[in-house]
Amino acid sequence: MGIYVNTNINSLIAQRSLTNATSNMQNAITRLSTGLRVNHAGDDAAGLCVAQGLETLIRGNSRAKLNIQDGLNMMYIAEGGMEGVTEDLQRIRELCVQVASDIYSPEQKQTLMNEIQQRLEDIDVIANTTSFNGVVLTNGTNPEKMTIQSGSGWDEVNNSIDIAPALTNMLTSVLGVKLNIVSIDEAVDTTVSVGNMTYTEGGVAGTKINGSNWDSDMVRDYIRKLDDAINLIAENRSSLGAYQNRLTSASNNLTIMNENYEQSKSQIMDADMAEESANMVKYQVLQQTSATMLAQANQIPSIALTLLGG
Repeated sequence: MGIYVNTNINSLIAQRSLTNATSNMQNAITRLSTGLRVNHAGDDAAGLCVAQGLETLIRGNSRAKLNIQDGLNMMYIAEGGMEGVTEDLQRIRELCVQVASDIYSPEQKQTLMNEIQQRLEDIDVIANTTSFNGVVLTNGTNPEKMTIQSGSGWDEVNNSIDIAPALTNMLTSVLGVKLNIVSIDEAVDTTVSVGNMTYTEGGVAGTKINGSNWDSDMVRDYIRKLDDAINLIAENRSSLGAYQNRLTSASNNLTIMNENYEQSKSQIMDADMAEESANMVKYQVLQQTSATMLAQANQIPSIALTLLGG
C-alpha cells in the first residue's frame, strides 16, 4: 500500500468512526437523562405521531374522569336535598294521619297543622337552596339538558350523559302539596265542602284552612297527594342512583383505557435504561478507540519524511 500525504484515508475513516461513536454516545446519554427513547421527531417520526395521538386520548380521558367526579358530587348534593324533602313529607304525612281522626279539637288540630306549615316551608327552602356551582338543582330553574362530558371524544351520544331527567322540581306547588294554612283566629270559609272544592297545587283554590275547617275527608285527600309526591321523589332518586352507577362505571372504564394507552405510549416513547446504559458504555469504548486510531492515522504521513531522509 502506498504512502500518501495529501489524502490520509485512514485518518478520514477514524474521524468518521469517532463522529459516529460520539453522536451515538450523546444519544444514549440524552435517553438516560430524560428516560425517553424519542426525544426528537427524527428519533422515530412514525412512533412520535402515534404517541401524540395516545397522549391526546390520555389527557382527554383524565379530564373526563374529573368531569364525572364533578357530576357525581352534584348528584350527591341533589340526592341529599331529595332525602331532606322526603323526610319532611314523611313527617307531614304522619301528622296528617293523626289529624284525620275526628277526636281533636280545632285548637289541637291547629297545633299539628302549624308543624305541617313549617315543614312545607322547609321543603321550599331545600328546593331553592340545593345547588352546585351556582346552579340550583331542585326548583325547576336548572337547564332542561344537563350533560356530563364523560368521554374525551366529540360524539355526544358516546361521550356524554344527560342527568337532567333525574332531577326533581321539589317546590311544594309543583309536588302538589302546597297548603294555605292560617291561624285559628283568622276567618275562613267553613261552608265549603269537599264536593264543590277545586283542588290545585295540592291545596284548595282560594280557601284558607285551619283547625276549624280542615276536616277528615280533606285530610285524607291530602294524604293521597303526599303519597304521590313521595313516590315521585323516590322514583327520581332511584333514577339518580342509576345515573351515579353509570357514571362510576364510565369512570372505571376510562381508568382502564388510560392504563392501556399509557402502556402503549411507554413502549414507543420510553427508553430501556438497561439497553441505553450498555449502549453508552459501548460507544464510550468506541469513541476512545476511534480517538486513539485517529492519532495513529495522523502519524502515517510523517513516514514520508523518513523516506526523504528527514
